Amino acid sequence: MDRASITVRRPSFGFPASLDPVVIEGCPEESCMIVGLSLLLPYLEPYLIRTMNEAKKEVRDPALLADLTAFNGQEGQHYRQHMRFNEALHLQGFTGLEALEAEVDADYRRFTETRSLRWNLAYAEGFEAYTSALAQFSFEHGTLDRMRPEARDVFAWHLAEELEHRTVAFDVYEHVAKGYLYRLFVGWFAQRHLNRFVLRAARVLTDHDPAAFRARYGGARRAWARLRPLIGLLARRLLPRILATYLPWYTPHRIPTPEGVRLLLEKYTAPAASP
Repeated sequence: MDRASITVRRPSFGFPASLDPVVIEGCPEESCMIVGLSLLLPYLEPYLIRTMNEAKKEVRDPALLADLTAFNGQEGQHYRQHMRFNEALHLQGFTGLEALEAEVDADYRRFTETRSLRWNLAYAEGFEAYTSALAQFSFEHGTLDRMRPEARDVFAWHLAEELEHRTVAFDVYEHVAKGYLYRLFVGWFAQRHLNRFVLRAARVLTDHDPAAFRARYGGARRAWARLRPLIGLLARRLLPRILATYLPWYTPHRIPTPEGVRLLLEKYTAPAASP
């Protein structure tokens, strides 16, 4: 990857005063998992930045240090934009989200305070490997195209930048810490940790008003009819990409950037020059 290609962009997205969590029409379960990921990011991204700032003290490669600084700049923009997205969602008054978010915030603060730098770098790489796989899947299978505009743009920009900076956490881990099996174990924990939060958040969103939800989307039988093809697609197309990151010879440097992603990044590059 060309290191100079990592650009800190500052897009401006508009969100409605109150955001419907069903960001894909007719697909409430899939939508709420996507929104659940957004709810995680204002806590996860600052944790990644703290971890990378600590790693700066150990990085001796100037080019990698530049990558790391650009990575932190992008992650800072990600959590700010998702915080705005989440604030619009919170205006609907979903009971239980604040407690769930406080719990995951405490998790990430505890990881910073009590875990080793090696452990936190392995967690960061586990998350970045996961989101790189998710980004590839989302662009290839039209997930973003099915989203409502108020959600599509922020997720498309974010996932495109995940592919742009996909090598940084891996390279920092290899430079500072090393250890394939250790990375594997902590990366698995990271992915389990974040997926558990996403599923719990999705459940809070879908269970907020059960009667209204059933009236709009039906009961368990219709939910399974919606979920069955999605689960099949994830098992066939996303899971193999995630499992590939566990192989001993895995490196994100071999992941190509699709031309469509390059064009999307160009679309958001101009605002980066703004003060």
